[in-house]
Amino acid sequence: MTKQAIFEFFKIGDLLDLPAAIWTILSLPKEERDRQYRRLLAVNGHDLSYEWFQEAYEEELAQRKKSKQDFTPKEVAQLCSQITGTPRGIIHEPTAGNGSMIIADWWVRCRKGFPWEFFPSENMVDCWELSDRSVPILLLNLSIRGIMGYVHHGDVLEKTEKARYVLLNRRDDAFAFSEVIRDENMRMRIIKDMSL
Repeated sequence: MTKQAIFEFFKIGDLLDLPAAIWTILSLPKEERDRQYRRLLAVNGHDLSYEWFQEAYEEELAQRKKSKQDFTPKEVAQLCSQITGTPRGIIHEPTAGNGSMIIADWWVRCRKGFPWEFFPSENMVDCWELSDRSVPILLLNLSIRGIMGYVHHGDVLEKTEKARYVLLNRRDDAFAFSEVIRDENMRMRIIKDMSL
């Protein structure tokens, strides 16, 4: 997705405003969010095989020097998925970024059979991302593909979380979008743990 296409679709004038614009879409009621997802799919030619924001993000939003953020090229992600992937099971990604490795693995798994034989509940993700800028993009990238699982917004090395999100594809259908649900119980568990 070009920078200009991002500006036009999200109605922003600066890429630094992209995460907030995505949060706005993720926060919409389901019907309106799904309508925006369908528009976004059309802008990207309905091609779900790669992470759409990588080029623009890498150019302007990545904190390469400060946070050592870097990106996995699409071809490398697909090769890793083919080498290490299994037909079913949980995908663990400790540094998910915008989700390019997860998307590559998801794409390889989807293509191994017929799409109607692919069940998101049998191919769940459990991923971590530290960057406040990447988390909304990651959530959009996974939910628009109907992926199910957990996204931990936090530091995987310290096991500290700012937030946890559940991706739920209620239809368990490769052609359906996932809901993004903030796990409010996480805060209660932390408070209980601290009081012990």
